[in-house]
Amino acid sequence: MSELSPDDRALKVMTSALIDACGGACAAAQLLGKAQSLVSGYAVMSEPKRFMPLSDVATLERHCGQPIVSRWLVDRHTAPPRPEALALNDVGRLTIETGDVARVVLQALEDGRVDSAERQAIRRELGELVRAASLILEKVSQP
Repeated sequence: MSELSPDDRALKVMTSALIDACGGACAAAQLLGKAQSLVSGYAVMSEPKRFMPLSDVATLERHCGQPIVSRWLVDRHTAPPRPEALALNDVGRLTIETGDVARVVLQALEDGRVDSAERQAIRRELGELVRAASLILEKVSQP
């Protein structure tokens, strides 16, 4: 399995959130007229070369009324081309996002089962954590 870049990992997380917002992989597959296994593969890290086509993103975002993947793409595109220097606020953001992930996972586990809404919340918070970590990675990758 090839290693996914931080951006590709974040894109997979956002794709998963979009699929969940449409009712899950089965519902999204029906909307797209595609096999559920294909649609599920768009969101899993174990399929590093499989990403959702933009036409499918547009269809699902229109259906759920949320620009989940598109918003992430725009945010990545409008980010400053050269990151600022690593700073204490980067540590703060990373800590906050890590805490948010832990909080939603613990809440999801309270009743012994993790439902669709809880999975969506976990994916959303993981996406924020991946973005925070990606920003730090970009900053320390600069010469």
